[in-house]
Amino acid sequence: YPVALETWRGFVFINLDPSPRLKLGEAVAGEEDWLTAWPLEQLTLAHREAHDIACNWKVFWENYMECCHCPVVHHDLVRLVPHYGEGLNEREDLPADNPLKVRPNPLKDGAVTWSDDGQTTLPWFEGLGDAERDAGMTFSTFVPGIFLVGHVDYVRTVRVRPLAPERTQLIVDWFVSPAALEGSPLDVERLVAFGRQVVTEDAQVCEINQRGLRSRAHREGVLTPPEYDLLGFHDWVRDRLGSGETPPVRIVEPRR
Repeated sequence: YPVALETWRGFVFINLDPSPRLKLGEAVAGEEDWLTAWPLEQLTLAHREAHDIACNWKVFWENYMECCHCPVVHHDLVRLVPHYGEGLNEREDLPADNPLKVRPNPLKDGAVTWSDDGQTTLPWFEGLGDAERDAGMTFSTFVPGIFLVGHVDYVRTVRVRPLAPERTQLIVDWFVSPAALEGSPLDVERLVAFGRQVVTEDAQVCEINQRGLRSRAHREGVLTPPEYDLLGFHDWVRDRLGSGETPPVRIVEPRR
């Protein structure tokens, strides 16, 4: 069966439509620029694991697009990334007088990467500028198939594979520089433990959400202002489905 293939930085993207209306670069709207400083083509796969989730693939992406769930679901993550504890994806969404907004690094004091203690024994990637190092984490999102997270010492990717209406598989890869595999054996558990924990916590809450969608009492939901990325994802899905007019959207302010 003919399909469309495109490559980007060593990754292969497949479109089941042999003549897609949008090329990859058009479809991802600049997301490919976020990881320019990382040597993706030169990285080595250090570990791979698969997680099966009892939810629709869109439920997973909805969870990814917002952090309102973070304070009650990701207790260790919000300690590592303090503004996640405010239920916000970006520090820019914090009030102007919030001290978290002007911190040089979104990670907690002294942390440099996503790990149990925020530290790393791996070599840092060469070529990263101050902005990339200070960011602590840089996301690049290619809906509906994959997102990548660049850190100073490794890159993690999560591929999203729909398997059934209420079953999705996540394939999680950890990539490091070839230099990280020289000398002492790589401590794989230290590398993957934190990311695995976050994926597992997200999987659990996605499955709860999916069960709620089956409830006869479910009619519709509402969006809060910090869920603007989620609104964009809903618009993306409607556009691809060709569902016609956009239904009215209710955005409510959260209770204080």
